[in-house]
Amino acid sequence: MKKLMLLLSLCLTACASTPKATRIDMPGPDLSVAVHVDDLRPASEKEDKIFSLLVTSSGYGIYRKGDSTLDPPAIHVFRRVAYETLGDEVTKAPITVHHLVVYANAKSELRKSSIGIGLGGALGGAIGGAAAGVSAQGAVPAQTNINQSIVDRNAFEKYGDEYERAYYTIAENPQHASVFVIYIDATIAGKRIFVKTMAPTRVQDGQNAYSVAVQSAIQHWLSQYSAS
Repeated sequence: MKKLMLLLSLCLTACASTPKATRIDMPGPDLSVAVHVDDLRPASEKEDKIFSLLVTSSGYGIYRKGDSTLDPPAIHVFRRVAYETLGDEVTKAPITVHHLVVYANAKSELRKSSIGIGLGGALGGAIGGAAAGVSAQGAVPAQTNINQSIVDRNAFEKYGDEYERAYYTIAENPQHASVFVIYIDATIAGKRIFVKTMAPTRVQDGQNAYSVAVQSAIQHWLSQYSAS
């Protein structure tokens, strides 16, 4: 059993790691470089983290994806898209970012993949299948739609454990699909907006789910800002 748990941990670590940053293509010159950004995020939000490798843990299958997982980092993408959308409005005062953090919640899928696993190749096959988007039984994994909402700042700050921020409700994700959960809390021109975006980890061929999720979250923040 100890060997099984060790092998499971090693496989999950390999699946969760991101050896190469996901590229977000933004053609043309970046004219937002002169825009000042006050990055007030907690230092932890900029760092990768695997919350637990223990299958029975509440934090199992949940990861924080730090700045190094995107090229350019999400905060730079936010600055540029904000400038390109709002123009001179973001040059009159600094953009202040209180939270901009991405979580991945693959708990349900990984737990299903671990059921009935034996030693050796069966374990590697199951975990590899989960990472590739196929369940241990070869079925197509569950999917979900993008879900976006305004965040209650007090509730956000009261989570007992950080990984709970990546939880979802049945209404948000009825099939328990693997998802990205992204929070953006920022201020521009005195208006502070805090939003959450939950997006699937799988999208149509030719697209990168992580890139799509982050850009969708930024666009949602801007849409709420413009509407406020």
